[in-house]
Amino acid sequence: MIDSVRAWLRKHPRARWFYPIWILLTVAVFAVAAATNGIFLPGYACLLALIVFALRPGSAVYGVTLEKGRYIRRLLTLLVALITVAACILPMDMLPIWNGEVPGHRNQYELMAENILDGRIYFDYGDEAGLMEMENPYDRDARDKDGVRYHWDHAFYNGRYYMYFGIVPVFLAFLPYRILTGTALTTFHATQLFTALTIAGIFILFDLLAKRFFKRLPYCVYLALSVAFSVMSVWYAAAEPALYCTAITAGLALEVWSLYFFIRAVYVEKRENKQIFLAGIGALLGALVFGCRPTIALANLLVIPMVITFVKQREFDGKLLGKLVLAALPYALVAAGLMLYNYARFDDPFEFGQKYQLTVADQSQYSIALNADTILRIINDTVKNFFAFGDIRSGFPYLYPSSVFFNFPILLLLAGVCKVSVLKNMHYAKVLPLMLGILVTALVITAMDILWTPYLLERYRMDIYFLLGIGCFLTVGFWYNICTAKQRRLLSACLSILAVLTVVSAFLLCVYRVGVYYPSKVKEIGQILQLIQ
Repeated sequence: MIDSVRAWLRKHPRARWFYPIWILLTVAVFAVAAATNGIFLPGYACLLALIVFALRPGSAVYGVTLEKGRYIRRLLTLLVALITVAACILPMDMLPIWNGEVPGHRNQYELMAENILDGRIYFDYGDEAGLMEMENPYDRDARDKDGVRYHWDHAFYNGRYYMYFGIVPVFLAFLPYRILTGTALTTFHATQLFTALTIAGIFILFDLLAKRFFKRLPYCVYLALSVAFSVMSVWYAAAEPALYCTAITAGLALEVWSLYFFIRAVYVEKRENKQIFLAGIGALLGALVFGCRPTIALANLLVIPMVITFVKQREFDGKLLGKLVLAALPYALVAAGLMLYNYARFDDPFEFGQKYQLTVADQSQYSIALNADTILRIINDTVKNFFAFGDIRSGFPYLYPSSVFFNFPILLLLAGVCKVSVLKNMHYAKVLPLMLGILVTALVITAMDILWTPYLLERYRMDIYFLLGIGCFLTVGFWYNICTAKQRRLLSACLSILAVLTVVSAFLLCVYRVGVYYPSKVKEIGQILQLIQ
């Protein structure tokens, strides 16, 4: 890359002053604006122009591949990953209702750790009598009409409160922290931990995929997509970290790392025993997701195409079957533990608590019946979930969350999988079943979210953002493999710019969610950025 830059500068000697002058002008505009409390828009325009120019198709940065500069590349990757983690987890301490200052019902994980230490799996609040006297305690209107005191978003069964949210995060974070330190782990800190693990997993998974399948992918594109899809997957947790996103990010972290170990076992490792060992780790992590957020755990469906791919590569016999059963054993063990936990609470091994949740709607009568009305609801809500066009507003923060592709247009590049040449390339690499599985699983998770909830919320899209990000990375990677040199430069520029826009979109959406609870915070952020007065 350095030689290319030098050659270009020798050919265009006057251009050697271009970048320094541009950078100095950008810094000067920001400095003057800050000193005079002026509007930063000219500075942002200069910065945007600089980014666009730096990421132009002919830029020398695309000449650095994943195979060059191994040690410097690793250090830079670590630095960028740490910055991404910091940018996502530091805002979690901004708002009192999410950082533990005003706990409300959002401290259930902290209390559950105490419950387990006291030898029980229920909350002993002492105010259960009001709900017990009701004919239907799950009817919110009836609760409000009768003025019954109750605890929001808890499961209530046989006169006792239980935690509706998955129990696994308690054993992964809250209970160990309580035992080691003697103090409770504030819920949003656990979300910070799981968010950091999710981002680390995405960076490492993408590095594995790129080195295995598309080594000529420019390093800066890998880096840009890793940042973009990491931020896209966890942005909501930055705005509302406590409880809901604690369960979700725990599931994300476990599932991303589960997929990493499975993909490494099937597509990278060659020794059979090590493959089985890695698959066993993937199975354990994937099984634990069912105890965090069951809808995210449906991503374990991807194990099916990967097992088929694995078996096709070798002769199937009793010995191999035994090894596969051994690798799958964690699923059985974790399932047995969760079913026992469910039975101890609700006398039903398959009930996770949603039926008895005290929330916005009466879910005690929910049932899944695939009649015509249900099928039409799934179709309509799925289309809205992916393609609904939202609002772009004139005032900061401009964006209103609406649908998957509206929020993050970069995911429209998934359409590249329809190219025959991309499909052939994936088929040759034996990745096509996995890719199709990702798309189908995202639809299955969406359908289950529709069936199990009164209506879809933005945080439910966290169940699929990470999957679509992985699928998009695979699509553009294999697309890159079949491009000409000129097409690669153009695709690299498009991907880099779309990645920047994805991060900007995630930031604006996050600011919008903050404004739902604290409008004054949005005004403060806007004033800091000098986008509003």
